[in-house]
Amino acid sequence: MVKFGQLLPIPVAAVDSLIKIGIRTEKAGFDSIWAADHLLMIPTGIVPNVWPILSVIASQTERIEIGTCVSDPHRIHPAVFAQLTATLDQISNGRLIIGLGAGEAMNVEQFGISWDKPLSRMQEFTEIVRNLWQKEKLDFEGKFWKLKNAFLQIKPKRNPIPIYFAANGRKTREITGKLADGWLPVSQGPEIYRKHLEEIRKFAEKAGRNLENFEPGIYVYIAIAEKYEDAFSQLKKVKHQIAFSPKMVEEVYGIEIPMQKNLYSEIIVSDETIKLYEDFGNLLPDEVVEDFAIVGTPSDCERKVEEFVKAGVRHFVLINMGPDPKFVLDVLAKRIMPSYRA
Repeated sequence: MVKFGQLLPIPVAAVDSLIKIGIRTEKAGFDSIWAADHLLMIPTGIVPNVWPILSVIASQTERIEIGTCVSDPHRIHPAVFAQLTATLDQISNGRLIIGLGAGEAMNVEQFGISWDKPLSRMQEFTEIVRNLWQKEKLDFEGKFWKLKNAFLQIKPKRNPIPIYFAANGRKTREITGKLADGWLPVSQGPEIYRKHLEEIRKFAEKAGRNLENFEPGIYVYIAIAEKYEDAFSQLKKVKHQIAFSPKMVEEVYGIEIPMQKNLYSEIIVSDETIKLYEDFGNLLPDEVVEDFAIVGTPSDCERKVEEFVKAGVRHFVLINMGPDPKFVLDVLAKRIMPSYRA
């Protein structure tokens, strides 16, 4: 089965609008709704705490899965996170998915929150959270956290709650193959996606894991219009967001980008870094829009979705960039998604 989800438009929409969009997403036939779990974001705008928003959406829907895209292991103690997510999973009657990543500087550095050894911290965080969900008592002696005779007085409805790693580098893909229930990388083309997914499968095999129930997803921009040019021009404006990893661009196109920082995970929010984003966009070839996104007429987008499915995608997390967002939803709901219903 192939699932289709929608990312809530943070930081664009107000809180009440986010809730309405989440409810409409279920009515439109989508399988999931996702929210960015951030303190700050680029572009700047309204960035709320997503947990109460997801709780309200969960209480007013019945079917769609609800996820974070993505949370991190730095801002909340793993015991508090385990309790928080178990509670939301109870509210949603077992519909929660946790997207978890190594974290971004914008969420920690400006607030004095430690961001050391993020990959090791993410692994330890995952181990503690899962153990607290499933064990009656937990003693844990780790590098970052120590728990003695610890336990939760609430358990998730779906236990364990699936945890998808936002793995965009080789090391994080290795950890994904060893530990995660799913994969949720940033926008990339089908061919590079296929290559990276095969890496994850090899790492899983090396670790002795069976990925039969593993769910490969992707966080990807989409714009559909009657005319190809209208959809393409809409995404061309945000190509620095579609392909915000210089290393990924270099891997795909073999061109050198004179910016070695990952433009989402390693920079903080300021006037200077927003300008850096714009400069980066000017260096990117227009091809990234076609390669890394789903763009064009309904027929164009049908073909691109199928390319991603053949590359291994089983759960799309779509960022609807219009030009007419309602038209995009209509094409997805009536033409594209029905093709993948069992």
